Amino acid sequence: MLKHASKNKIWNLNGASFDKEAVRGISTELGLSHAAARLLAARGYTTAETAGAFIRKESGSLYDPFMLADMDKAVDRILLAISKKEKIVVFGDYDVDGVTSVTVVYKYLSGLGADVRYYIPNRVGEGYGVNIEALRSFAAEGYTLVITVDTGITALDETEEARSLGVDIVITDHHECRPELPSAVAVVNPRRPDCPYPFKELAGVGVAFKLCCAVEIKRRGGDYVDAIKAVSAEMCQYVAIGTVADVMPLVDENRIIVCYGLHRLETTENIGLRALMSASGLITKDSFGNVIKKRITSAAVGYTLAPRINAAGRISSAEFAVELFLTDSESRANEIAAELCDTNRRRQAEENSIIEEAERKIAEQCSEDDHVIVLDDDHWHHGVIGIVCSRLTEKYNLPSILVSFEHNTGETPLPTDIGKGSGRSVVGLNLFEALEATSELLHKYGGHELAAGLSVERGKLAEFRRAVNEYAKEKLSGARLGRIIDIDLLLCPEEITVKLAKELYLLEPFGVDNAQPVFRSDRMIISEIIALAGGKHTKLSLASPGMQTVFTALCFGTPSAEFEFSVGDVIDAVYSIDINEYRGRQSVQLLIRDIRHAAVSRVPERDDFAALYTHIRGLNGGMPVLVTTDELSSVLSMPEDTVMSMLDIFSELSMIRFVRGERCEISLLPVTKKIPLETSRILSALRNNASVGE
Repeated sequence: MLKHASKNKIWNLNGASFDKEAVRGISTELGLSHAAARLLAARGYTTAETAGAFIRKESGSLYDPFMLADMDKAVDRILLAISKKEKIVVFGDYDVDGVTSVTVVYKYLSGLGADVRYYIPNRVGEGYGVNIEALRSFAAEGYTLVITVDTGITALDETEEARSLGVDIVITDHHECRPELPSAVAVVNPRRPDCPYPFKELAGVGVAFKLCCAVEIKRRGGDYVDAIKAVSAEMCQYVAIGTVADVMPLVDENRIIVCYGLHRLETTENIGLRALMSASGLITKDSFGNVIKKRITSAAVGYTLAPRINAAGRISSAEFAVELFLTDSESRANEIAAELCDTNRRRQAEENSIIEEAERKIAEQCSEDDHVIVLDDDHWHHGVIGIVCSRLTEKYNLPSILVSFEHNTGETPLPTDIGKGSGRSVVGLNLFEALEATSELLHKYGGHELAAGLSVERGKLAEFRRAVNEYAKEKLSGARLGRIIDIDLLLCPEEITVKLAKELYLLEPFGVDNAQPVFRSDRMIISEIIALAGGKHTKLSLASPGMQTVFTALCFGTPSAEFEFSVGDVIDAVYSIDINEYRGRQSVQLLIRDIRHAAVSRVPERDDFAALYTHIRGLNGGMPVLVTTDELSSVLSMPEDTVMSMLDIFSELSMIRFVRGERCEISLLPVTKKIPLETSRILSALRNNASVGE
């Protein structure tokens, strides 16, 4: 049976070293806390200039769209079609990236007076990508130009068919390219091997946005700046949604576009977007009727807006979501937004049902030797299996592929039945390359390094399962399996402040390659455990020796009945930081990623305590001491975390006042009687945990 990856989490503390003077300079010149300055330095912004440019969103730029291969051809063909009043189709995909791509190009071209319509294939009836039946339908209706967005890069046969029908195709896409490109009028894709564009990580909607910018530049006779501003003013909010939803790296050009787009979303004039934000709880009213808007962050897009937009394509029709962005009717917008929220709830119910069935199949069919989870079923809704793949991959830290043979009309399963599948992968296994290596067994495939789609005959599925596992076994050989939690910094509890939490906003938007900061703090004491939402989540109160502040910590997704710790336990915690606002008062709350019983490299002995206490007493004649823990570690020849644990224990026992920081301030407190070390909860916990681990 496969092991649950969450039981084998690997804490990976950033090992980056940085100059202390540089950190001090960043802190002083930018007015940031020392912790925020260390974080910036750890992420590679090692001077006040580079750190300042990053937080001011100056660390990237918008490149000339004509640097994209074939962009000139695409622009010329589109402008010709507009001037000749040709009928144009914008052909997209049914996910959020596809929906926003269609919205951007359709809104822009219709604004120019083009004779344009949009088309998104039905996930169930047609499946992913350009299809010949749709092209024949377009030709019969007199359409002569098809512009693909977020799709088309693998449409070799389809472009040939279009040519024979007298239909030109302009392809814009961002998915991985095969060795042969379609014979379209233009193929605009930054991932083309011959494309000189400097940033390869645009989402499909990012490429669509670049197409509109290029057309606008050409229309304005080369006026680059004003053209980009004109297109961005309306379109960047959709580009931000699609880019975040497609989990693209939020660096370089994407960071600039998404930052501006999120800002536009805060005050959007789009009726549909406002309706969706209201229906999903991002815009509410208080008891006095005052409008309350939540901050529109990448997380709000990724976890609130995107799933609802995505649900349309997964359960019903993605064109429904496009209509939301295009409608001028407030009542219609509210109706669609409510329907999308309802559809998303149905999607969640379907997802949970499939998860339960998939878990049963894993227990019956999978073993510890499997390197890829490959499951199939005749009844799974194939619009939902991609989300289920994500959950299985996160749980087991293995690539997963789910295949659905739903809608096969025969009463008896046949080897020729075509199943449609979705896959998700882990770092270390490029899923697109894995499918390419097993392509002789597949009917169709495409996608990215970490997410892909495929179709396969029932009779070839067993052989595909064997082949893709063999491929993955070789690629993942020696890899450190287990869910890895990357940790930015080790924080002293004194550094966990509202000021730091607000400073973290400067690093947004968070996403791939600019992840939400994750911190670690050691030897925190659980003082309270509270069940939330009927026991679905767990809330903790965490104390730290010598501090009056008690931190609120939330363990979302951890049922209180399954929480493995007790009041009084001493723990090390990994978390992100958020701000809780209640009745006008702001406080820090910790969003827990993982907890362990406290541990140190070496549990201190009585002689270690004596050596440390004697050393402190000998410094500065009993006055407060300013010293770093690495200095103490060096002098005493002890691991630094052991020294820190002893200082915490002295503080817990009221033997010292200990203020942590870049240089710790340590003051000896009056001791009138002998204080047994055995009364320390921290020392007892360290000893117990060490004995358990032996």
